[in-house]
Amino acid sequence: MAARGNPFRRAMTDPDAFCLVWEQIPGPGAFETRQETVLENARQAAASGKVCAVSITDNPGGNPAIATDILCAEIRKSGVEPLVHVAMRDRSRNQAESLLFQLAALSIHNVLVLTGDYPSNLGFMGKSKPVFDLDSVNGLRLIAEMNRGMVREIMRKPVRLAPASFYSGVAFSPFKQMEAEVMGQYFKLQKKIRAGADFAITQVGYDARKMHEMLQWLKQQDRPLPVLAGIYVLSHPVARTMNANRIPGCVVTRKLLDEIATESAGADKGKQARLDRAAKMYALAKGMGYKGAYISGQGLPFESVEYIVARGEELAARWMDLVPEFDYAQDKGFYLFERDARTGLNTDVPARRTQPPSRPAIYRVSQAVHSAVFEQTGPLFRPVRKLMARIDRSPFWKGALHRVERCGKNSLYTCKDCGDCALFDAAYLCPVSQCPKDQRNAPCGGSYEGWCEVYPGEIECIWVRAYRRLKSEGREQEIAAAIVPPCDWELWHTSSWINYFLGRDHSSRRKGILPPAAKTP
Repeated sequence: MAARGNPFRRAMTDPDAFCLVWEQIPGPGAFETRQETVLENARQAAASGKVCAVSITDNPGGNPAIATDILCAEIRKSGVEPLVHVAMRDRSRNQAESLLFQLAALSIHNVLVLTGDYPSNLGFMGKSKPVFDLDSVNGLRLIAEMNRGMVREIMRKPVRLAPASFYSGVAFSPFKQMEAEVMGQYFKLQKKIRAGADFAITQVGYDARKMHEMLQWLKQQDRPLPVLAGIYVLSHPVARTMNANRIPGCVVTRKLLDEIATESAGADKGKQARLDRAAKMYALAKGMGYKGAYISGQGLPFESVEYIVARGEELAARWMDLVPEFDYAQDKGFYLFERDARTGLNTDVPARRTQPPSRPAIYRVSQAVHSAVFEQTGPLFRPVRKLMARIDRSPFWKGALHRVERCGKNSLYTCKDCGDCALFDAAYLCPVSQCPKDQRNAPCGGSYEGWCEVYPGEIECIWVRAYRRLKSEGREQEIAAAIVPPCDWELWHTSSWINYFLGRDHSSRRKGILPPAAKTP
């Protein structure tokens, strides 16, 4: 029933359809010509009958722009389905829930759930405070619960709200360089699938073997996931920006940049070459088995989209001949599967994972303490649990313990005293203090050559470090294991030790540690 009322969902679930999505990037302001251009493009897309959905970005690059829900409501009136980006960067979980209720009320069903780029410095009076209350995985869990019908307490009675009918997508980048980055992306995609993702869209990249890698990986998963191939029509200025890592998650190699520079010296400044490149990517995507194409580009007119589709359809029958043209491997880049010498793509044989592990002293000590004290089978677990219960009953001793804990954990882990500790989930690295986006469920898509999106060349991605630590014991797959909930803000600036042993935080709930039974007076 949901598919019948949602043409985009119907196309994505039709085994014979190849879906076309056209991205629009609204800018700042309420009455600017850019907003009118977006609406006019949507009208052209609707009139053509070729576009399954028009996608509306949500403050890309962390830059403030007009709200997506306003534009999507207008786009839907034009006769084409909107695909609205929902970035968690600027929203608390309450705001995210309110936005989703509003979208459901407007009959906007298609959402792309994103963590979001870190805020830029172009906001009012400087850089906005980042929120990142939910990550994309927990955003998907929220949507899945809304689709089931959320239960809310109203007038002290549980009330089940009317179910929504969201069709939820996620972004994914197979175009990472390092083994730890690549594996981190796939580990997180596993979590996104379990959390309820209905489809995926690849981020910007031009390596045919990497495009194929994702489909090879999906064949090995229990649940199929339709994927749209991200196709960005790449001009020379944008290619330079992406090559310099100034647009997070977008990969343009030096080889590709040099080719585009040569093309841009022509009379048309490389326009025909970039449209043909996009058409060839369209053909590759269709031949490989992608579910459709997600076409984007700065100021891209609809006639260019029509050309890409028409030319791509012409080339699709001989897509294998195009593979050598998209050999844009990164220096020392890691691939998930061995190369197929015959096709230039991938076999189904996993590649050797040669990135060296690391096991620093702080990790070894943390593990030893964890095994002895925090594991339920540890020799000190039960006596410490009893001690914590006694301390919790005394405001004086509870305050004293909290001060000792805060001092020790801050010096060892740069602890921010969240009270809902995630050290266990990230190989004894604190996501609150050491990840600007507080990513508790594996990395975001913005890292570059192992560096943090926000501090490139300065701070290594926390999940690259966690991967190396876990790999030292053959436990790296644990990154994909449990979906970690967002921080419980009721526990902020309270003792995480007491919260754990008395069954109040997420780690204790996952391990089945229950609050001690209340004593009868």
